[in-house]
Amino acid sequence: MTGDALDHITQRLDRASAGRRLLEHPFYRAWAAGELTLDDLGFYSTQYWRQVETFPTYLRRLAGRLPESPARKSIEGNLADEIEGDHAGLWQTFAEGLGRSASELDGADIEPETAACVDAFIEGTRDRSVAFGLGMIYGYESQTPEVAATKVEGLRSFYGVEDSATDYFVLHGELDVEHAHELAEVIGEVAGDDQSLAEAEMGARAGAEAIWGLLDGVERVRTAV
Repeated sequence: MTGDALDHITQRLDRASAGRRLLEHPFYRAWAAGELTLDDLGFYSTQYWRQVETFPTYLRRLAGRLPESPARKSIEGNLADEIEGDHAGLWQTFAEGLGRSASELDGADIEPETAACVDAFIEGTRDRSVAFGLGMIYGYESQTPEVAATKVEGLRSFYGVEDSATDYFVLHGELDVEHAHELAEVIGEVAGDDQSLAEAEMGARAGAEAIWGLLDGVERVRTAV
């Protein structure tokens, strides 16, 4: 794929999710401004854990739906990074830095918005077109580097969370730059016509909206009187 073709796909996908730029969510704005409490962050860790622990399932399903090809190898590589890099374990270390144990993550009540987010990704990667499912992952991972960098800065500057407790975000701030680029290339390979690319755009919007919805639930609990 030429650089111009890849840029065209990336621009279309980014425009599709522009209405749900995650750094603009009230919860992340409060994080960046130092307005959260450690309890707020701890609660967030229990809800976002459900997305973290299920994320490999989304990739595994998409890889299984692709024929043997560079596209499939790329998604399998993304999955290998998740498993071999123990991203779930890194999230648990983050939660521990906030005073939440692994058992508390698993035992926490799931807010309806959290469940809706996970269900949306499961349905999108299992039942919708492959292009749509790939778009969902892109709509999420393409925003992660900027979000992760902001989170790390906030954790260190305002909340006294440092060292290994920030490793999950430090890693994703770097790794998901590569993953987003690779996903755009895979979408370019899989979405060979305008209709399929439009499916990927809808997926990108849906992926960003699903994460936004999860954050809505966290913010609802945080601001409840």
